[in-house]
Amino acid sequence: MSRKIIILSLLVIFASVAAYYSVVWRSGYMISEITVTGNHSISREEILAVGRVKDSLMIEKDAEIELIQDRLMNHPEIKKAFVSKTPPSELKIEVVEKRPVAILNTGSELMLIDEELETFPFRQSAKTYDIPVISGVRIENTLNPKSRFNKEDLHYALFLILNAFNDSKILYSNISEINLSDTGKSIVYLSEDSSPFYLPRDIKKSITDEEYRNVLLGKLKIFEGYLKQSLDNHLKSDVKYVDLRYSNHVIVNSNH
Repeated sequence: MSRKIIILSLLVIFASVAAYYSVVWRSGYMISEITVTGNHSISREEILAVGRVKDSLMIEKDAEIELIQDRLMNHPEIKKAFVSKTPPSELKIEVVEKRPVAILNTGSELMLIDEELETFPFRQSAKTYDIPVISGVRIENTLNPKSRFNKEDLHYALFLILNAFNDSKILYSNISEINLSDTGKSIVYLSEDSSPFYLPRDIKKSITDEEYRNVLLGKLKIFEGYLKQSLDNHLKSDVKYVDLRYSNHVIVNSNH
């Protein structure tokens, strides 16, 4: 048998197999392998249960793929979900979990919040270890659960947290809580100390205001400088509060 005949035979076999799986793809086929990726704190078992996916099932229509994807998107900790089928018998599920950047203390419950202001139920995991707490957020008079927390308060607190995270390791690692119960200032508590730090806050201004943002960024730099120079002494002293609201001044009120 010549080389040309062998090649032609292989091409015919390949085309036949491809045609068979193409028919199976359109008419439905049995899933015998399920691959789940992207999950970190959500278990594989939970993802399959939420999607109502069994280890073996028949997928007959693309609409069934979309239905599984929609079910996964209803999970409070899943930001995105992608479901696809790979012939001959594999179902691929890829999820993107929400990444909490802070714990939101509402006064009656703890929730998690990501950088896009999406809130979701608190679950103890590696993702919640050592992230700051936001408290004292104003509650809006609305029936919409997604809008019950004042957006400007959340934007303000996350602006401080995310800029500390991006620009200053010492500052971010020392911020334990940002309390917004006082509309005239924000109160920051350190991880190892209960004395409050006061930062400027103007509820009439939006965090989108460039001048306001620059003021806050400047205060974060001063805050960082204070921690670098004085943290050890601060922790040894009986400090009542540290006020960072005034221009070019750090006011330390202590009993010494």
